[in-house]
Amino acid sequence: MKALILALLILGFVAPGQADVLRSQLTSAVVAREPVDDLRGEVIGKPNEITQVVFFTQLDDMQGQDVVHKWFYQGELMAEVPMSVRSPNWRTWSSKRLLPAWQGNWQVQLWSGDKLLLSKEFRFTLASADYQ
Repeated sequence: MKALILALLILGFVAPGQADVLRSQLTSAVVAREPVDDLRGEVIGKPNEITQVVFFTQLDDMQGQDVVHKWFYQGELMAEVPMSVRSPNWRTWSSKRLLPAWQGNWQVQLWSGDKLLLSKEFRFTLASADYQ
């Protein structure tokens, strides 16, 4: 029995009905259901402008479930975006519009019920005034 369990772990076996996050990415936009860039934890805004950041997630085997994107600024919950998963392979996203005054550490989390599926952190800063 131990050998079977070890073999399943090595092969990456996923039990039927187990949810999986195939992809997650911070991006500036989504076009044709795909992120256009990868912000990689650093979001740079322009002074005196609102900056949009998007959290893209692709989910597998979660059809019929609800998920939530939770956006935190320096530990304070700023937004909750509930979404229903409508197919076995589901791409979804939410966005947050960042004011220039909201520079600092941000976190966006993916929840399913009371289970945290993943979390991404990013830092929001402003470019210098002469940045194009």
